Amino acid sequence: MSVCVQRASHVVRASLSAWILILLCFVLLAVSVTGAASLGAHLVCARVSGLTDKQRAMCRASPAAIAAVGDGLRMAYAECRAQLSGYRWNCSGVGNGNDFGHVMPLATREAAFTYAITSAGVTHALSTACARGDLPACGCSSNRRRPSSPSEQFQWGGCGEAAYGARFARRFLDSREMEADARSLMNLHNNRVGRKTVKDLVRRECKCHGVSGSCALRTCWRALPQFHVVGSALREKYQKARLVIPHPPTETHAPQTHLVIRRTRQNAGIGRQPRKSDLVFLEPSPTYCEPDALAGSFGTHGRHCNRTSRSEEGCETLCCGRGYNTVKTQEETKCHCRFHWCCRVSCDKCVTKSEIHVCK
Repeated sequence: MSVCVQRASHVVRASLSAWILILLCFVLLAVSVTGAASLGAHLVCARVSGLTDKQRAMCRASPAAIAAVGDGLRMAYAECRAQLSGYRWNCSGVGNGNDFGHVMPLATREAAFTYAITSAGVTHALSTACARGDLPACGCSSNRRRPSSPSEQFQWGGCGEAAYGARFARRFLDSREMEADARSLMNLHNNRVGRKTVKDLVRRECKCHGVSGSCALRTCWRALPQFHVVGSALREKYQKARLVIPHPPTETHAPQTHLVIRRTRQNAGIGRQPRKSDLVFLEPSPTYCEPDALAGSFGTHGRHCNRTSRSEEGCETLCCGRGYNTVKTQEETKCHCRFHWCCRVSCDKCVTKSEIHVCK
């Protein structure tokens, strides 16, 4: 129960629905005490806003997994802000609502990044919960094996928790895409990129066994990456995201089955399909310089910038040519402290001056 309350406190700080996880805690407590989880889970999942019918059914069947989904969303939104903190669009507003998931109004590269990192966060959190043994439905697969050759001096141990996390994340998040249109194809593709990035970054870790620390035999397992590593990989994909169009084209009124990269020249034929590792988007991004609720933009007025940088966080780029104000600050602290026998400490006063640059 204390673990549940701790999760809820994390969610409060992330502005998600804390009461969702608190109610789920009572369901899990009811399971451990009375075993009467069916009615409790049904009532809780009926009150969670923003779920599809399929997601509600999954919530009733696996309340512990839905708590992990909440952890994954919190982690994804925090990482989104960390990775894009110096960009004009810095994930402001993402995750501030009370619904599970966040829907971007425009089909831009920012939407692509949001869907991918959300999918990655849910996959990672479910996989972590599985490895801890928090999910009853997640068991160890029969993947423990001996070396297949004399040169392979290790044996595999552990569970296939990353595979379980990816499967549950796919079923849960992809069920939101019920419209057979280009935006759904885009969201499904970017959801898959997020899951794939987590799985691709799973690494092998080993522990040696033998006399006096020798490594005559190693037990190895597949370890999940730190989530900031996943976030960095997705930011690189965000910067190289591909502009795509649906195929067949919208004007044909035929069912759209897949996406192709938009050609830069007219009458250049049908573009190739994007790679499974590419983030994709359907429309160019706005400038994000000014507040625009329809575009999901908070603007850059009042943002701190770096005067000497030529990259995204630089004042020239971040302030959109409007210029910036320089605020000088002065802080007085104790420094060069000395101990005198016996028993006194004396310190000098040091003044630290700094400048903060704020976009107009």
